[in-house]
Amino acid sequence: MFALLIALLTISVASYVWLFYRHVKRFPKGPTPLPIIGNLLSINLRKLHEDFDRISKDYGDIFTVWLPRPCVVVMNHESIKEAFTKKGDDFSGRMGLFPDTLFQNVENGGIIFSQGENWKEQRRTSLHILRDFGMGKNKMEEQVCLSAQEFLAYLNAVEDKSEIDLRKPIQVGGSILLPLLMTAEENS
Repeated sequence: MFALLIALLTISVASYVWLFYRHVKRFPKGPTPLPIIGNLLSINLRKLHEDFDRISKDYGDIFTVWLPRPCVVVMNHESIKEAFTKKGDDFSGRMGLFPDTLFQNVENGGIIFSQGENWKEQRRTSLHILRDFGMGKNKMEEQVCLSAQEFLAYLNAVEDKSEIDLRKPIQVGGSILLPLLMTAEENS
């Protein structure tokens, strides 16, 4: 019985490793990952940019690093431009990772979790509404800058800087800017 259990366990582990490396071949070349942990042992996560530069010298400007999920890294401007302009649909979307999917009631729903055509429609509608409210107009930008200057002047005028209560100035600034954002009219 024990020998059968060991044999089943060995076959299961071997099958998992074989399927894992078969899955690895679908991605661009990169450092060989270990099952379950990927390349986490061979990469310094605190200096990831240096390791990516080192890896790109061995594998080219496009490579895959497993952290432990696959992460395709694009290192040069031309490849990034091609990926997002010419092949944008291939690179659009979000990864379905555990924390994201945990709070998602409807697949491809809401503002944060939407993607594809749903996301494009929401973005188009949001930009249209924001433009109607005056986004991009100098008047709103001037008012925001004026409010920021008044806020900084308040902070500079406070004598005891060890304990500054920011609630009131932020509320006043918000009450000045909110009607402007909603109506695109100045309200002093």
